[in-house]
Amino acid sequence: MINMKLKDVRPMNFSGIPFVLVVISFTIIIVLPRVTPENYWPFWIFGWIVLFASWGTGAEVEKDFIVLKYVFGKLKIKIPFSEIEEITTINKLQKGTIAKYFKWEIILFMILVAYALFDLIILPHGLLKGYYFGDIGLIVFGLFYISAFTIPFSKKKITGIFTYSFVLLAVLMLYLKIGSITADDILMFIIMAFVLTVAIWEVYSVEYVVIRTPRRLYLITAKNTEEFIKALWKVAQNVQTT
Repeated sequence: MINMKLKDVRPMNFSGIPFVLVVISFTIIIVLPRVTPENYWPFWIFGWIVLFASWGTGAEVEKDFIVLKYVFGKLKIKIPFSEIEEITTINKLQKGTIAKYFKWEIILFMILVAYALFDLIILPHGLLKGYYFGDIGLIVFGLFYISAFTIPFSKKKITGIFTYSFVLLAVLMLYLKIGSITADDILMFIIMAFVLTVAIWEVYSVEYVVIRTPRRLYLITAKNTEEFIKALWKVAQNVQTT
């Protein structure tokens, strides 16, 4: 029996149930604030909690499976070594992008962003802010996802410029809808910029591994993909000999 925790390895939410949670979270962020727009904060926060739950928390080897952990470690997805067809690495110095492997997920983000932008445009002016913040949040973070995983990793500065431009865009969109920006709004945008800064650091501080099985692709981050591949190879050899 082989059990081993994979150090500095985390799965991303680009497939299966975790990706479904991403879609659900964006839907919550858009829809629920409109139920009670005068008190949209609880719904908005709930949407972000669901999004955070979709993020991977760790990975380990258990017997002859790679186990990916999500939902704060409560959801475990097992990948049998026998089903792995291909392992591909993408590091931050390469010209490759995540979009090459997850085209449909990127397209779905584009559709969600396009919907949110259209919805924001047709919303009347002067409504309560809860009507606008859902769309604005989805537009900003959706555009970040799209740019981060379609722009080559070697072009980090371009992603950074785009990301902070999205925050300025969000300020402008809110101003055009309500005609003023309050101190609370500025605080919200500062928080948004901080979260995006953390997201940029997360994206570019790691390298990526794509694992292909007959059913789907899995995207995993690692501080050192070479060490990660060596660990998997060592376990795979032990599984074959047993």
